[in-house]
Amino acid sequence: MKNKILKSINTGVITLLILSVTLLYSCKKETVYTLGPVPTDSQVTIEKTAGADANHWILKNTSTVTGIAYWDLGNGAMVSGNEVTVFYPDVDSYTIVLTLVTSGGVATSSITHAQTVADPKAGNLVKGGKFANAGDIAQWTIQRINDNVNSTITFANGWVTIDNNPETWGQVAVYQPIQVVAGQKYKVDLKFKTDGVNNGWFKIYACTTQPTQMVEYTGAILVTEVAIWGNVGAKSGLLSNIFNPDAGIKSSCIVTFPTSGTIWLEIQSGAEDMKGGVSFTNVEFRGVQ
Repeated sequence: MKNKILKSINTGVITLLILSVTLLYSCKKETVYTLGPVPTDSQVTIEKTAGADANHWILKNTSTVTGIAYWDLGNGAMVSGNEVTVFYPDVDSYTIVLTLVTSGGVATSSITHAQTVADPKAGNLVKGGKFANAGDIAQWTIQRINDNVNSTITFANGWVTIDNNPETWGQVAVYQPIQVVAGQKYKVDLKFKTDGVNNGWFKIYACTTQPTQMVEYTGAILVTEVAIWGNVGAKSGLLSNIFNPDAGIKSSCIVTFPTSGTIWLEIQSGAEDMKGGVSFTNVEFRGVQ
């Protein structure tokens, strides 16, 4: 009998506790979240000011609405924050996009940044190396190396293609001036492709004198030479990666200069039969540590 009474009391206590907890939570005030007004693109604004040098810039979110700022820097990098410092080592035009995420939605704004100075140590000192438009192509001078009218050079879809008629040994080059600093190491590279060449060559020179029309440059500073003799098959990729010493590359793509001043970066190619040509783009000449 005693056990039945205790059991009844315990059951009553537990029931009372459950009721108390239920009443406590049912009386607690709920937090209600509401959406804010939908932002407009006109409310999102950007301020750009100069940084520590010609290649650093400060971007500020000066929008009239509050939110979380996300930046697309136009060079493949993404960052966040109301104020960011960015580094543009290469001469180019960049579209900077600010995306502001608010309680009411998302809005964007963009500006165009024209980087006119390359960083002397990290920047690409080549101008127009992507051959993307007439302005890029105008940075280069075409050099006819021999009087063979069967050699051709064309600019199309961001690529330069050097070609010739079979068994003519035609060759041609392009070049441009670059300012270098004595003792600084530079790496030269480019994107390269060919469907196959018979008895040909591809050379990059750092000419200490300006190349002359109808004269093959044979100066002392040969940055790299790829001997593509024999019936070479299709190849594509960065020049520094797709060729190795066993495949005919004769020097590294690293070069230094004893004195500061102007050199002329020359890219030349030719063959007995270029079979549709050798093409290149994304030419780079960068300082390295």
